[in-house]
Amino acid sequence: MPFNSGAVACPKLGKRPANMKGSIGKLFKHSLFPTFLSLLSLLFASVINSSVSFLTVAIFALICCFQILTAKLSKIDFRIAGLEIQKEKRFRKSHSYSYKLSLVSSIVPFLVALTPSYVAIIVFAVYVILSVYYFAPLVHRIANRKCIREYAINRIKNERPVIAVYVTGMQGVAYQINQWLPVLEKLEQRVIIVVRESDVYLGMLPTNITVISARTQLDLEVIFGQPTSIKKVLYPANTMKNVQALRYHHLEHCFINHGESDKAVNQSKFLMAYDKLYIAGPLSERRLHDSGIPVRTEQIKYVGRPQADMSLNIRSEVEKIKTVLYAPTWEGYVEGVNYSSINQEGYKFCHRLLSSGKYKVLFKPHPYTGKVNRKNKIFLEKIKKLFSDHHQEIYGSETSLHELMNKSDVLICDISSVLNEYLVTQKPIVLYKPGCNNEEQFMQDFPSSKAASLIDKNIDVIEILKKIEVDDSLYEARRKIRLESLGEFPEGALARFKKIVEND
Repeated sequence: MPFNSGAVACPKLGKRPANMKGSIGKLFKHSLFPTFLSLLSLLFASVINSSVSFLTVAIFALICCFQILTAKLSKIDFRIAGLEIQKEKRFRKSHSYSYKLSLVSSIVPFLVALTPSYVAIIVFAVYVILSVYYFAPLVHRIANRKCIREYAINRIKNERPVIAVYVTGMQGVAYQINQWLPVLEKLEQRVIIVVRESDVYLGMLPTNITVISARTQLDLEVIFGQPTSIKKVLYPANTMKNVQALRYHHLEHCFINHGESDKAVNQSKFLMAYDKLYIAGPLSERRLHDSGIPVRTEQIKYVGRPQADMSLNIRSEVEKIKTVLYAPTWEGYVEGVNYSSINQEGYKFCHRLLSSGKYKVLFKPHPYTGKVNRKNKIFLEKIKKLFSDHHQEIYGSETSLHELMNKSDVLICDISSVLNEYLVTQKPIVLYKPGCNNEEQFMQDFPSSKAASLIDKNIDVIEILKKIEVDDSLYEARRKIRLESLGEFPEGALARFKKIVEND
């Protein structure tokens, strides 16, 4: 989309608001929308005829069953074999066709109610034939589920993976494994990725690493139970379902995390359960000790952030700020860890940046934003509308954050791993300071903040950017925090990670 460098034009009279468009778009994309249309079709027919026949109601019920099955197609497909090598996202194409068929079938109850019985039966028969055609691959997989499972078992035996990466969580967590894929693909030892939910797999980027689904504890037993070639399990997230894999005491369990930051969620006693903690640098270890977690000395290994070192470009001087990256975090599960600037303050400084006409602003919100707190969801929609009105793009999970980091001259962010990874670029950072703590207390609680210019409701973001252009006074502070947070490895973070994972 073009960058609007001028003043904001008044919207045309009668133009539909962007948030309304988004709401309507979400309604049309909802998986159960065809079923809703079928109900409207039946009600409309009943109004015209003053009544509906038993045949019409029966056909309506059957069509609704097909539509609901279509909506759950990907989950049903994932559950068929339980244990399966995920070769490709095979059901996406068939799901697209079957969804279109579901939409078209919504008018069948109406047609059936207004036509003779024999015509109704013919129309329904055509629909059944088309449905069978689209669902045939699924039926075939159900019939061959034992073969699918046996193929997965044999594949594991033949490949003899040494390292397993265990991925689990709710919808939207695929980014946690996606950021590690380029690193894992560089390992010399054979790697396998174990996913527990269909939503995780659907969100994964393409990879040459073998991906296997293990839906139940019994499926997991086939992979991790003795005898197995696997020696080490890597965990990119610290979730409750990890305990199902941690029970295999003959394996070495290593936590690799999906980001290095000062967030309180990185201070959990659950970390004591892992044999090794592959953390970024000294700041990570100090954070654990300061929080009272009795981590063992031999448990800690510094590995930096290899994915950041691999993909981020260094630029030691920023003469003119033209492009701003705004990458806020989400609200967290409890208010105590809500560091997100997707609120009134975030809206204000976004409006200030956009209305100034001086900057191109790259906006990439966290995929979880608004899932817990309704206020954050409302402000996210407001900020999205603001960007839409100013003809500036909003980036989703399909766009690499590192790619946006390389394009930007400065970062505006919240307390999150985005700040720490941006330190690799050496470019300026502006950090949103939530709450009412003074700066001294804030920097003590969140040591990485010493590398950034702070912003809150009382500070003008434009003035901060102007000061940075004149005098980048925090350059040395960023260099120091980078060494503390991400470590320093003469051989590079990737070589360090490979050495630790494969030889330690």
